[in-house]
Amino acid sequence: MASVRLVVRTTKKLAPLVSEALFLAGAQGLEERPGRRATLVTYGETRQAVSAIWQRAERVLAAALPAQQLPEVELEVDEQEAWRHGWIEHLKPVALTRRLVLAPTTAEPPALGARRTLIRYEPALAFGDGDHPTTRLASRAIEAHYRRAPGGALLDIGAGTGVLSFVALASGAGRAVGTDVDPEALRAARQNAALNGLSKRARFLHSSESVRGTFDLVVINIELRPLLEVLAALPRAARRAPQLLVTGFLASQIAEVRRAVEQAGFTPRRRRAEADWRLLLAEHP
Repeated sequence: MASVRLVVRTTKKLAPLVSEALFLAGAQGLEERPGRRATLVTYGETRQAVSAIWQRAERVLAAALPAQQLPEVELEVDEQEAWRHGWIEHLKPVALTRRLVLAPTTAEPPALGARRTLIRYEPALAFGDGDHPTTRLASRAIEAHYRRAPGGALLDIGAGTGVLSFVALASGAGRAVGTDVDPEALRAARQNAALNGLSKRARFLHSSESVRGTFDLVVINIELRPLLEVLAALPRAARRAPQLLVTGFLASQIAEVRRAVEQAGFTPRRRRAEADWRLLLAEHP
Protein backbone atom coordinates (compact mmCIF):
# COMPACT_ATOMS: atom_id res chain seq x y z
CA MET A 1 0.00 0.00 0.00
CA ALA A 2 1.20 3.52 -0.73
CA SER A 3 2.86 5.50 2.03
CA VAL A 4 1.54 9.05 2.29
CA ARG A 5 3.45 11.81 4.07
CA LEU A 6 1.94 15.04 5.34
CA VAL A 7 4.69 17.66 5.12
CA VAL A 8 4.07 20.80 7.17
CA ARG A 9 6.44 23.78 6.91
CA THR A 10 6.40 26.56 9.48
CA THR A 11 8.76 28.77 11.47
CA LYS A 12 10.95 27.45 14.27
CA LYS A 13 9.03 29.67 16.69
CA LEU A 14 5.63 28.24 15.73
CA ALA A 15 6.80 24.62 15.48
CA PRO A 16 5.74 23.64 19.06
CA LEU A 17 2.22 25.00 18.49
CA VAL A 18 1.94 23.25 15.12
CA SER A 19 3.28 19.99 16.60
CA GLU A 20 0.69 20.09 19.37
CA ALA A 21 -2.10 20.71 16.85
CA LEU A 22 -0.97 17.76 14.73
CA PHE A 23 -0.85 15.40 17.69
CA LEU A 24 -4.29 16.54 18.84
CA ALA A 25 -5.53 15.95 15.28
CA GLY A 26 -4.41 12.33 15.37
CA ALA A 27 -0.78 12.26 14.20
CA GLN A 28 0.85 9.17 15.72
CA GLY A 29 4.40 10.43 15.33
CA LEU A 30 6.32 13.38 13.91
CA GLU A 31 9.64 13.56 12.10
CA GLU A 32 11.41 16.93 11.95
CA ARG A 33 13.59 17.43 8.89
CA PRO A 34 16.72 19.59 9.19
CA GLY A 35 16.77 23.08 7.69
CA ARG A 36 16.34 26.77 8.46
CA ARG A 37 12.57 26.38 8.69
CA ALA A 38 10.75 23.77 10.74
CA THR A 39 9.54 20.95 8.51
CA LEU A 40 7.30 18.48 10.33
CA VAL A 41 6.33 15.17 8.73
CA THR A 42 3.70 12.65 9.74
CA TYR A 43 2.71 9.45 7.92
CA GLY A 44 -0.46 7.63 6.95
CA GLU A 45 -1.57 4.77 4.75
CA THR A 46 -4.04 6.76 2.60
CA ARG A 47 -4.45 10.29 1.29
CA GLN A 48 -7.82 10.48 3.04
CA ALA A 49 -6.39 9.61 6.45
CA VAL A 50 -3.53 12.10 6.17
CA SER A 51 -5.77 14.85 4.76
CA ALA A 52 -8.17 14.37 7.67
CA ILE A 53 -5.33 14.91 10.15
CA TRP A 54 -4.45 18.19 8.49
CA GLN A 55 -8.06 19.35 8.29
CA ARG A 56 -8.47 18.89 12.04
CA ALA A 57 -5.11 20.52 12.80
CA GLU A 58 -5.86 23.43 10.46
CA ARG A 59 -9.06 24.25 12.33
CA VAL A 60 -7.13 24.47 15.59
CA LEU A 61 -4.36 26.59 14.08
CA ALA A 62 -6.77 28.90 12.22
CA ALA A 63 -8.34 29.81 15.56
CA ALA A 64 -4.94 30.64 17.05
CA LEU A 65 -3.00 32.26 14.20
CA PRO A 66 -3.55 34.94 11.56
CA ALA A 67 -3.93 33.57 8.04
CA GLN A 68 -0.46 34.69 6.93
CA GLN A 69 1.16 32.58 9.68
CA LEU A 70 -0.58 29.32 8.83
CA PRO A 71 1.86 26.58 7.75
CA GLU A 72 2.52 25.49 4.18
CA VAL A 73 1.33 21.95 3.56
CA GLU A 74 1.79 19.27 0.92
CA LEU A 75 1.24 15.53 0.53
CA GLU A 76 4.01 13.21 -0.62
CA VAL A 77 3.21 9.70 -1.85
CA ASP A 78 5.80 6.92 -1.73
CA GLU A 79 4.79 3.65 -3.41
CA GLN A 80 7.94 1.82 -2.37
CA GLU A 81 8.14 2.16 1.40
CA ALA A 82 5.82 1.14 4.21
CA TRP A 83 5.12 4.23 6.28
CA ARG A 84 5.72 2.59 9.63
CA HIS A 85 9.36 1.93 8.80
CA GLY A 86 10.43 4.85 6.59
CA TRP A 87 11.56 7.06 9.45
CA ILE A 88 13.66 4.45 11.25
CA GLU A 89 16.69 4.77 8.96
CA HIS A 90 17.18 8.36 10.14
CA LEU A 91 17.54 7.43 13.81
CA LYS A 92 21.05 7.85 15.24
CA PRO A 93 22.63 7.52 18.69
CA VAL A 94 22.10 10.63 20.82
CA ALA A 95 24.06 11.86 23.84
CA LEU A 96 21.47 12.53 26.55
CA THR A 97 24.15 13.64 29.01
CA ARG A 98 27.95 13.52 29.03
CA ARG A 99 27.71 10.01 30.46
CA LEU A 100 24.55 8.50 28.93
CA VAL A 101 23.98 7.68 25.25
CA LEU A 102 20.63 6.62 23.78
CA ALA A 103 20.82 4.43 20.67
CA PRO A 104 18.25 2.57 18.52
CA THR A 105 18.76 -1.12 17.89
CA THR A 106 18.64 -0.34 14.15
CA ALA A 107 21.89 1.67 14.30
CA GLU A 108 25.41 0.46 14.92
CA PRO A 109 26.10 1.08 18.63
CA PRO A 110 28.71 3.78 19.15
CA ALA A 111 32.09 3.09 20.70
CA LEU A 112 31.92 4.17 24.34
CA GLY A 113 34.62 4.93 26.86
CA ALA A 114 34.69 3.33 30.29
CA ARG A 115 32.75 6.22 31.83
CA ARG A 116 29.83 6.19 29.38
CA THR A 117 26.68 4.05 29.49
CA LEU A 118 24.53 2.96 26.56
CA ILE A 119 20.72 2.83 26.72
CA ARG A 120 19.16 0.85 23.84
CA TYR A 121 15.64 1.05 22.43
CA GLU A 122 13.52 -0.56 19.74
CA PRO A 123 12.16 2.18 17.47
CA ALA A 124 8.41 2.67 17.90
CA LEU A 125 6.00 5.39 16.90
CA ALA A 126 5.48 6.27 20.56
CA PHE A 127 9.20 6.73 21.23
CA GLY A 128 11.10 9.98 20.83
CA ASP A 129 14.64 9.59 19.58
CA GLY A 130 16.07 11.60 22.47
CA ASP A 131 17.20 14.44 20.26
CA HIS A 132 14.93 17.08 21.77
CA PRO A 133 16.02 19.78 24.22
CA THR A 134 13.47 18.82 26.89
CA THR A 135 14.62 15.19 26.89
CA ARG A 136 18.20 16.33 27.42
CA LEU A 137 17.16 18.86 30.07
CA ALA A 138 15.25 16.21 32.01
CA SER A 139 18.00 13.61 31.57
CA ARG A 140 20.69 15.91 32.93
CA ALA A 141 18.56 16.90 35.93
CA ILE A 142 17.62 13.28 36.73
CA GLU A 143 21.22 12.11 36.39
CA ALA A 144 22.47 14.87 38.70
CA HIS A 145 19.80 14.05 41.30
CA TYR A 146 20.55 10.33 41.52
CA ARG A 147 24.30 10.74 41.40
CA ARG A 148 23.93 12.99 44.46
CA ALA A 149 21.35 10.78 46.18
CA PRO A 150 21.43 7.21 44.81
CA GLY A 151 18.98 4.52 45.80
CA GLY A 152 15.71 6.45 45.54
CA ALA A 153 12.72 5.96 43.28
CA LEU A 154 11.55 7.94 40.24
CA LEU A 155 7.94 8.48 39.17
CA ASP A 156 7.81 9.44 35.49
CA ILE A 157 4.36 10.76 34.52
CA GLY A 158 3.87 10.68 30.75
CA ALA A 159 6.72 8.23 30.42
CA GLY A 160 6.38 7.45 26.72
CA THR A 161 8.45 4.33 26.29
CA GLY A 162 10.61 4.81 29.33
CA VAL A 163 13.75 6.74 28.42
CA LEU A 164 13.73 8.93 31.55
CA SER A 165 13.10 5.92 33.78
CA PHE A 166 16.12 4.24 32.20
CA VAL A 167 18.19 7.39 32.74
CA ALA A 168 17.27 7.34 36.43
CA LEU A 169 18.19 3.68 36.85
CA ALA A 170 21.47 4.14 34.98
CA SER A 171 22.28 7.08 37.27
CA GLY A 172 21.74 5.36 40.62
CA ALA A 173 18.00 5.14 41.27
CA GLY A 174 16.86 1.92 42.91
CA ARG A 175 13.62 1.68 40.97
CA ALA A 176 11.40 3.62 38.56
CA VAL A 177 7.70 3.68 37.77
CA GLY A 178 6.42 5.22 34.55
CA THR A 179 2.81 6.00 33.65
CA ASP A 180 1.26 6.80 30.28
CA VAL A 181 -2.13 6.95 28.56
CA ASP A 182 -0.87 5.20 25.39
CA PRO A 183 -0.94 1.37 25.47
CA GLU A 184 1.55 1.19 22.59
CA ALA A 185 3.99 3.33 24.54
CA LEU A 186 3.63 1.07 27.57
CA ARG A 187 4.26 -2.06 25.49
CA ALA A 188 7.37 -0.48 24.02
CA ALA A 189 8.55 0.68 27.47
CA ARG A 190 8.34 -2.86 28.83
CA GLN A 191 10.18 -4.22 25.80
CA ASN A 192 12.91 -1.62 26.19
CA ALA A 193 13.22 -2.34 29.90
CA ALA A 194 13.87 -5.98 29.02
CA LEU A 195 16.32 -4.95 26.30
CA ASN A 196 18.37 -3.04 28.89
CA GLY A 197 18.08 -5.69 31.61
CA LEU A 198 15.91 -3.41 33.77
CA SER A 199 12.59 -5.27 33.92
CA LYS A 200 12.90 -6.01 37.65
CA ARG A 201 13.52 -2.36 38.53
CA ALA A 202 11.25 -0.56 36.06
CA ARG A 203 7.43 -0.81 36.03
CA PHE A 204 5.13 0.85 33.54
CA LEU A 205 1.45 1.45 34.27
CA HIS A 206 -1.49 2.96 32.45
CA SER A 207 -2.30 6.42 33.81
CA SER A 208 -5.68 5.17 35.04
CA GLU A 209 -4.00 2.66 37.39
CA SER A 210 -3.25 3.51 41.01
CA VAL A 211 0.37 4.47 41.70
CA ARG A 212 1.65 3.17 45.02
CA GLY A 213 4.89 3.60 46.85
CA THR A 214 7.20 6.40 47.90
CA PHE A 215 9.14 8.47 45.37
CA ASP A 216 11.90 10.97 46.01
CA LEU A 217 11.59 12.53 42.53
CA VAL A 218 8.70 13.05 40.09
CA VAL A 219 9.35 14.07 36.48
CA ILE A 220 6.83 15.26 33.89
CA ASN A 221 8.04 15.93 30.34
CA ILE A 222 5.00 16.51 28.13
CA GLU A 223 3.54 19.36 26.09
CA LEU A 224 1.99 22.37 27.81
CA ARG A 225 -1.71 21.52 27.70
CA PRO A 226 -1.46 17.96 29.09
CA LEU A 227 1.28 19.14 31.47
CA LEU A 228 -1.12 21.62 33.08
CA GLU A 229 -3.84 18.96 33.27
CA VAL A 230 -1.46 16.53 34.99
CA LEU A 231 -0.30 19.14 37.50
CA ALA A 232 -3.91 19.90 38.39
CA ALA A 233 -4.62 16.23 39.15
CA LEU A 234 -1.37 14.77 40.50
CA PRO A 235 -1.75 11.35 42.12
CA ARG A 236 -1.22 11.25 45.87
CA ALA A 237 2.13 9.48 45.53
CA ALA A 238 3.40 12.36 43.38
CA ARG A 239 2.14 15.06 45.75
CA ARG A 240 4.10 13.46 48.60
CA ALA A 241 7.39 13.48 46.69
CA PRO A 242 9.95 15.99 47.97
CA GLN A 243 11.12 17.05 44.49
CA LEU A 244 9.46 17.66 41.13
CA LEU A 245 10.89 18.28 37.65
CA VAL A 246 8.63 19.65 34.92
CA THR A 247 9.58 20.37 31.31
CA GLY A 248 8.10 20.29 27.82
CA PHE A 249 7.28 24.01 27.67
CA LEU A 250 8.74 27.17 26.17
CA ALA A 251 10.25 30.21 27.87
CA SER A 252 7.10 32.21 27.06
CA GLN A 253 4.99 29.68 29.00
CA ILE A 254 7.01 29.54 32.20
CA ALA A 255 4.75 31.85 34.25
CA GLU A 256 1.73 29.65 33.53
CA VAL A 257 3.64 26.49 34.43
CA ARG A 258 5.05 28.08 37.58
CA ARG A 259 1.52 28.90 38.80
CA ALA A 260 0.38 25.33 38.13
CA VAL A 261 3.40 23.92 40.00
CA GLU A 262 2.63 26.15 43.00
CA GLN A 263 -1.05 25.15 42.97
CA ALA A 264 0.08 21.51 43.04
CA GLY A 265 1.83 22.22 46.36
CA PHE A 266 5.43 22.68 45.21
CA THR A 267 7.75 25.68 45.36
CA PRO A 268 9.86 26.36 42.22
CA ARG A 269 13.52 26.65 43.18
CA ARG A 270 15.60 26.57 40.01
CA ARG A 271 15.21 26.58 36.27
CA ARG A 272 17.25 25.19 33.40
CA ALA A 273 17.22 26.18 29.73
CA GLU A 274 18.21 24.87 26.34
CA ALA A 275 17.32 26.96 23.27
CA ASP A 276 13.74 28.21 23.86
CA TRP A 277 12.81 25.28 26.10
CA ARG A 278 12.69 25.36 29.90
CA LEU A 279 12.75 23.01 32.88
CA LEU A 280 11.58 23.88 36.41
CA LEU A 281 12.94 22.17 39.52
CA ALA A 282 10.54 22.43 42.47
CA GLU A 283 10.39 21.21 46.06
CA HIS A 284 7.91 20.91 48.88
CA PRO A 285 8.17 23.97 51.11
